[in-house]
Amino acid sequence: MIQKNLYVDLEYCFGCRVCEVACKQENNIPVGVKRINVVTVGPRIAEGKLKTDFVPMRCRHCAKAPCIDACREGAISKRSDGIVLINPELCIGCMLCSEKCPFGAIQLNPETQAAEMCNLCFHRTDAGLEPACVHHCPADCMYFGNINDIMKIIRKKQSERMLEKETGL
Repeated sequence: MIQKNLYVDLEYCFGCRVCEVACKQENNIPVGVKRINVVTVGPRIAEGKLKTDFVPMRCRHCAKAPCIDACREGAISKRSDGIVLINPELCIGCMLCSEKCPFGAIQLNPETQAAEMCNLCFHRTDAGLEPACVHHCPADCMYFGNINDIMKIIRKKQSERMLEKETGL
């Protein structure tokens, strides 16, 4: 099966946090829990100008997800399409998975007392739709699907950006 994932073109993310809101609304996430968290980096000086970067932090659905091995209850699994999921019925809320996550993507839901993270809106993607964050992104900088296809789109956009800088258009 084709491996699916989400990619964010950080060059175009302007930190509006619509992805955070869309995720919370789509997945009925309680206050204090974020499956995607836009982090502000900067400001800093780049090419003589002030620049602030915005980085949406979320589960990366790692090829070898360390959270899966950390879960003693077997509550975390990886689907054949690469999507990593936490089964809230099996999770005991020990958060050992969170300690092993290099991206800080796993949080405890205070209402269910189970760990949760971005699940790439599998209920939407299984129906042929985009994850809520991708669908609602006003900067059109979020992509979901086959990572090879996404990288072709990104390389094309990067080439266009380089051409724009060189020609001044």
